[in-house]
Amino acid sequence: MSAQKLKSAPLIEAIVEIRWKARPGGDANYNLVLGKLSDAFRAEYPEYGALSNANMPMQFAAQMHMVQHQFRASPDGWPLIQVGPTVFTLNETAAYDWERDFRKRAVTAVKTFFEVYPKSRDLTVESIMLRYIDGIDFDWEHECLLDFLDKELKTKIVLPPSLFSRTGVQASPAAMDFMLSFKCSDPRGLVHLRFASGESRGKKGLIMETMVQSAEGDVPRMPEAFGQWLDAAHGIPSTWFRLLTQGDLFRRFQGG
Repeated sequence: MSAQKLKSAPLIEAIVEIRWKARPGGDANYNLVLGKLSDAFRAEYPEYGALSNANMPMQFAAQMHMVQHQFRASPDGWPLIQVGPTVFTLNETAAYDWERDFRKRAVTAVKTFFEVYPKSRDLTVESIMLRYIDGIDFDWEHECLLDFLDKELKTKIVLPPSLFSRTGVQASPAAMDFMLSFKCSDPRGLVHLRFASGESRGKKGLIMETMVQSAEGDVPRMPEAFGQWLDAAHGIPSTWFRLLTQGDLFRRFQGG
């Protein structure tokens, strides 16, 4: 997603996610952390809700990095904070604005989490991720996804024509889920790019996900270096979004 605020932005959701390793026998601090987070987030995220899986065994939820509790800015509204035994997320949708809100909100939320978590230095952070999910209107049931990728997103996926001419299989895909991962040096880690058929805002569309992830030895010192990591991570999907959509598609998002 571009850093520029677009009039008709295709953004479905922006997500910051932190995962850490489960502690043997479960985390005795989990319920205490929920209470402390509720107090710390009351001013900005006063609406608390437990998800339907909140009663699942802690060890199972921890292994699955399952979110179980939410703190929302307004009833059923966004942005929201999500917490599980081994996961913490910040989620935003249509109101996303990197410069004016999201960056500061993310840094503050992560700092607050580490401040209220008892013995947070003992947490072994497995990964941190910045993820953007965009939905671009496109009727993939009646038009070719591969042609749309080639024309509008500068991305060519080519299969041998013989796969279709000799088998009676249609060359236009009925659905798609295609992902690539690339090593990255700043921040250290991986960049994932995914294209998939799906629905957005009640319409068929192409779902584009751009994810920057640092795991294990690539995770910076938390939370002190998180802001620096976030700035570097954001630069990649912002640049990629502009380059991939450059032309008619980007003008459509600008409202032109």
